[in-house]
Amino acid sequence: MTSTEGASADGPAGSNIYGFDADDLAALVAQMDLPVFHAEQIYRWMYGRQTTAFEQMSDLPSRLRESLRARHHIAWPEIRETRMSTDGSRKYALGLAGGGEVEAVYIVYGSRITLCLSSQIGCPLDCRFCMTGTMGLIRNLTAGEIVGQVAAVARDTGLDPATARIVFMGMGEPLANYDPVLAAFRIMADPKGFAMPPRRITLSTAGLIPGIERLAQESLRPRLAVSLVSSDDSRRSELMPINRKHGLDRLMETCRRFPLRPRERITFEYVLLAGVNDALRDAAGIAARVRGMRCKVNVIPYNDAGMPGYRTPTAEGAVRFRDALLEHGVPATIRWSRGLDIGAACGQLIRGSARRSVQQGP
Repeated sequence: MTSTEGASADGPAGSNIYGFDADDLAALVAQMDLPVFHAEQIYRWMYGRQTTAFEQMSDLPSRLRESLRARHHIAWPEIRETRMSTDGSRKYALGLAGGGEVEAVYIVYGSRITLCLSSQIGCPLDCRFCMTGTMGLIRNLTAGEIVGQVAAVARDTGLDPATARIVFMGMGEPLANYDPVLAAFRIMADPKGFAMPPRRITLSTAGLIPGIERLAQESLRPRLAVSLVSSDDSRRSELMPINRKHGLDRLMETCRRFPLRPRERITFEYVLLAGVNDALRDAAGIAARVRGMRCKVNVIPYNDAGMPGYRTPTAEGAVRFRDALLEHGVPATIRWSRGLDIGAACGQLIRGSARRSVQQGP
């Protein structure tokens, strides 16, 4: 895909309606004094058929197509750079119509494809081991900018979005941009939209308790993943400053109350930092924190992303930590990173001057 593909063939006239949900489109059609069923047709073309040109919406009256074309356009984020990994994964730099860039990752695990999406430009949480946090928060993404990452990557790779898995684990804290993220999720999960099974969509949070509580009230929601990093409050506060506001005791109690569907479990993500949180006593602490919960722990060996003071554990160390969790009765797996050679692994997504500053060091 070139940098111009994904944008509307109609040009930039009027407002971009990509990201509008069914109600938004119904209001748009009503303003034109036309039957509301046309809104469903537009919705299916934009999301179900991945169409960005009004003239291709063949079941719409020509007068409506002309009116839409004169007042609005449909545009996805533009692919500005693609980096290919030796493992088949791809990292995309995507330019946004609202300004700025984000990164998204197409991750290959055998025959399974996972898309890692960003929800913000940068991140406000400043986790000490994460390169994205060095950017700070530049701005939140709109629902269209989030959904558009899927559309742009799917067209570039020939992927049917309905067959992919989605993880909100890219740039940003999803629960700090709650409404656009959930609006994007609903379009992805809608059978008339991207038709992705909700169970294949996971939202990862650093532990924003009000957002978790709000998510628990949703009738349709993604799976929940929570990053822990440590079972000790003081150490977690050093590594993840958000813990100073949303401490572990309250966070774990919130997770215990989170309503789970049959066969559903909360995922706890544990970034393993060599010499920091990889001792057997750390595994015992995590086991004590999650005891009695329907959950699993993903052990994620830290990626040496250039952040000072942190090192990648050995493969043997990661296996030892996972096995210690299993011995304590905690379901646990190791999530070996993909895309390491292209800076696409967990904690490595970063754009602009922040990348240069981290690479140059203090």
